[in-house]
Amino acid sequence: MEKRVFSDPSIPSYFQAAGKPFKIIPQLNTETGQVEFLVEGEKIDRALNELYANAPVGVLDYIKALKSFQSSMADGKHKHKYYFECLWTLD
Repeated sequence: MEKRVFSDPSIPSYFQAAGKPFKIIPQLNTETGQVEFLVEGEKIDRALNELYANAPVGVLDYIKALKSFQSSMADGKHKHKYYFECLWTLD
């Protein structure tokens, strides 16, 4: 099983919206205070290439996934007593 860590929430949001069979775990990097996303599964690089090739995904599905990750980041803030500042942009 492959494992990758991403600091950009748009990547795991795409994976979730596109229905990729990955386990996505938000976690706090205690050294930097940043939330990161551990992604576990098979063919992560292939899914990442699909993202960079601009594979179609439903906008509402993407927004729902992104909001879910925002919520998990807020939960992490309260659990770990850290303050996160995140800039969310959708192109």
